[in-house]
Amino acid sequence: MKDNAGDDTVIERLEGALDAEALPKAAQDYARHLVRRLSQPVRVSVLGLPGSGKSQLVNMFLGEAVLPEGAKLPTTEYAWGDKAQMVVTGADGNVVKVHGSDVAALSGHNAAFLRIELPIDILRRINLLEVVTDGTVEELSSGVDWVVRRTDIALWCSQEFGPLEQAVWRRVPDSLKDHAFLVLSKADELSAQSLLRKRVSSLETVVAEEFHSLFAVATLQALRAYENGQVDEAKFHASGGEALSSEVLRHAERGRRADFDSAHMFLARYQVDGSGRIASRSRPSPAAETPVPARPASTPPPVAKPVSQPVPTPAAPEPAPAPVAQPDPAPEKAAPAPAPAPVAAAETAPKVENVALFSDSIRFLKRRGDSLTETAEGLGEGNAAGLIDNCVSAVEHLVDLFSDDESGCDAADAFIDELAEAQDMMVLMQVEGGDGSAADAVTLLLQLRRDMEMQLAA
Repeated sequence: MKDNAGDDTVIERLEGALDAEALPKAAQDYARHLVRRLSQPVRVSVLGLPGSGKSQLVNMFLGEAVLPEGAKLPTTEYAWGDKAQMVVTGADGNVVKVHGSDVAALSGHNAAFLRIELPIDILRRINLLEVVTDGTVEELSSGVDWVVRRTDIALWCSQEFGPLEQAVWRRVPDSLKDHAFLVLSKADELSAQSLLRKRVSSLETVVAEEFHSLFAVATLQALRAYENGQVDEAKFHASGGEALSSEVLRHAERGRRADFDSAHMFLARYQVDGSGRIASRSRPSPAAETPVPARPASTPPPVAKPVSQPVPTPAAPEPAPAPVAQPDPAPEKAAPAPAPAPVAAAETAPKVENVALFSDSIRFLKRRGDSLTETAEGLGEGNAAGLIDNCVSAVEHLVDLFSDDESGCDAADAFIDELAEAQDMMVLMQVEGGDGSAADAVTLLLQLRRDMEMQLAA
């Protein structure tokens, strides 16, 4: 991780570098991307079938019943505002502003999209987007395709996550699934019917493949914890709402931290000073660029280790057991470009004590690596940028997994350094772009997988 001291001036420096028009074209595009990312809160989308508890979950995050029971609204965004107001986009494209947040005032508007601005502190950190559909496969699929380009964290509300929901969810790219949570909303109702434990057990495999994790939340109980303007911490904890909201905010903070880290590395790469000026307008030719190095096994570089944050324990009427995946011995596909020299495992590498962590990570990298390798075969069609972004997301997911480990496994602690270095390399590949960088990014993922397999087999 990088030093946070210069975060306050990062956007100004990026904008100054863009105004100077001295950056290469690919670097300009990436700088604009970083400015957009850093200028807005982390985007959280709430999806699911009609009646799955999406609105109740939104109310829980907001800490008040902004959406009354039975309100019929279109897809709605909740964002920070100094005063409460609603921005209504009609079916004809006209935009009208309505004072306050009383949705009953919208009865005369044929709203196709709604943005509600509220002075609620959590909206300084995240935007909430509730995606509303009629529940048909066509509308759900269309809603998912639309939202994946507009979200950083996804919450899928459900009571069973059946075949129809699973089929629609398969449309979501792996990069978003790494930051997605399956929420068994209305968990109190499931528990009352003695279905919660069975439902959680039946979804273990699906969650391991398709989501970051699962949370069971009694949303009505969580909302009651906010009554009278005070938060009943015990009630909020028991509802499962505290665990979910804490994890979402932690994910949001890590995403924001990763964006700042990428920006700091970008500014250092192009020698952008505190005024946004570029120290040198000349740039090395591709042949002079620093190649992706293999880290010597015996002398790890001085990469700062990510700070491990405590993971809140999901609290619900009945907790979900954590799935344990086993390493998949299936042979890997060859990467489309020559691999950097493999990193040899250190002779004195600590023994892997948290086998589940390494096994889950190997399984994740196999799934991700195989799909990316297939995509890489069509690099000439101009999909290099998306491929590198997926690789960056995969490494960020691994950093999260290893940073969350509290088992005391020395091998896991040591491997975070390798992941941090890989993360830095990926950022440089993002800046450079092109088919070569995309192939190197895929190769680097395969290399990380081999390193973990070697440590697990030692």
